[in-house]
Amino acid sequence: DGVAELDVDVILITGDCIPNRGRVNFQRIDTKAELKYQGRKLRKLAKRWAEAIGDTPVIVIRGNHDFIHYGREFARYGIDVHEITDTKPMIELLGKRWAGFRQVNYIIGEWAGEERDLEPFIDRAMACNPDILVTHAPPGNILDTDSHGEKGYGIDRLTQVLTYSEHRITHHFFGHAHNSGGKVVEEMGIKFINGAGFCRIHTID
Repeated sequence: DGVAELDVDVILITGDCIPNRGRVNFQRIDTKAELKYQGRKLRKLAKRWAEAIGDTPVIVIRGNHDFIHYGREFARYGIDVHEITDTKPMIELLGKRWAGFRQVNYIIGEWAGEERDLEPFIDRAMACNPDILVTHAPPGNILDTDSHGEKGYGIDRLTQVLTYSEHRITHHFFGHAHNSGGKVVEEMGIKFINGAGFCRIHTID
């Protein structure tokens, strides 16, 4: 709701900003019910945002709690939305290449985007030669602590690739690990930003 006060060149969403209907009577997550529930929530959000942000572009990547497509609903209300998806892993905006993926480590098999092997998604994003990496999950051991303050949400293979591969990434934006939300660290010449649950302004040279 704070977007109306933002004076920025682009708004970036790293997923999980729409609530879930959740489990009912201890049953597994019902995908169809989630789509309907989140659809109502997202339409209200999109309408407010369209009135508040004008022509400010929005980059979005969905999280594991997101069963609905942000891009489709935002576009319906006239928002200049750019969604990073499986079929469009890279976008060019403001003179930068933004690339990434929404998939996360396997959890329990009922959330969106869970995968046991994330290497193909990492390779696809890195092949885009991005300036800025955008994922839902953090890299392993970097701002990836879970709600108990323990490691668990990061992608170890992603850390290895960022450490040992040649690339030009200067910033990596992500969410997922809410206990580390709002924190920023710089390692290996990359600024890592966990935006889970927070709205912050960042400068990218």
